[in-house]
Amino acid sequence: MTELRICALTSYGEHTALTGGRLRRDNLLRALAKRGHHVARFDVPSRPGPRSAVGAVRVVAQRAFRDALARSDIVLLGDVFCLPSIPLIRRSGIPIVLDLVDSPYRLVSSGPRRTVAQKCSTLAGAAQLVPVMQLLYPLVSAVTYISDDDASWDTARVRRGPRTHVVPNGIAAPLFELDLCAPPDDGYVAWLADWTYAPNRDSLRWFVEEVAPRLPDTVLERITLFGAGDPWTISAEGGALERSRSRMAFAGFVDRLADVYRGARAVVAPVTRGAGVNNKVLEPLAAGRPLVTTVVGTRGLPPAVLDNIRYAADGAGFAAELRALLSATWEPASARAARASVDSLSWDRAGALMENVLVGVAQRHGTTASHGHAR
Repeated sequence: MTELRICALTSYGEHTALTGGRLRRDNLLRALAKRGHHVARFDVPSRPGPRSAVGAVRVVAQRAFRDALARSDIVLLGDVFCLPSIPLIRRSGIPIVLDLVDSPYRLVSSGPRRTVAQKCSTLAGAAQLVPVMQLLYPLVSAVTYISDDDASWDTARVRRGPRTHVVPNGIAAPLFELDLCAPPDDGYVAWLADWTYAPNRDSLRWFVEEVAPRLPDTVLERITLFGAGDPWTISAEGGALERSRSRMAFAGFVDRLADVYRGARAVVAPVTRGAGVNNKVLEPLAAGRPLVTTVVGTRGLPPAVLDNIRYAADGAGFAAELRALLSATWEPASARAARASVDSLSWDRAGALMENVLVGVAQRHGTTASHGHAR
């Protein structure tokens, strides 16, 4: 196979390991290095957004990046906010692959529009996509997406775009190693999210207003929130917010996901906006824990996975599914089937798929002849 020298640029800032973009990028780059490729990684010191777009240009202009670029076969950009750096990178003649966690067009279109401020924010986001997606996005050699659904959203909106490939997410290996034992009867209902991420706060607001009023106190008191940030900075109808905040526990960030799932009776993932495939929907199945999510949370999932989860289209349905789950008897056969439905989703496999894309692009552009070597 061809050993590549990869120059990787991505923006993270203070994002935690529970953030989808960071989870994906860390694991993909680790898998590529494990497969024998040399990765020169550069992080933009700000969260993905307009500030990181400016920061990406600054990083690319630095001597250290230029030196790494000169020794590279290919450039891997870690998110759409790195695209403004393309004009500087293209001068080198090194091909560029863009890895997207999800479709920027679908993510922006899912933004809330309840208030004037939210409507303005969504319109501003859509306006920012025009130069980025219509002018810069077509300049890369290939784009990798988390699912076919996300790829189709962007290819339908960008004329003469680059080649697209699907590199799905993986699941943390230790979750497959957990014993498929019955969850504790008195275990909590786990909800994992990065609470600094706006779509996750929107999901909590929806739950507080649409689901919690349909649940008794005894169920609300079993729900425990995990993750970085303060979940209760949301604004919601006063009475509903106070009831949920006083009854739902918050355990903060936990380093080991296995510890969270081990103590859980069930898991909820009330996804209400965003794009891509949510790891918070896949991981419980690997850990042997039953799950309730929304229709939005099922986007991009294969039928085999859909057969092993509960999901609902509205707040009433979500509350009903959660109550039914908590009263159902745990069945080992169901847990085994759920784990089997996701057993092919490893980070090693994702790394192999990304490797295929990178090697193909480098070979088409002939950069491996001058920078890489066969092994």
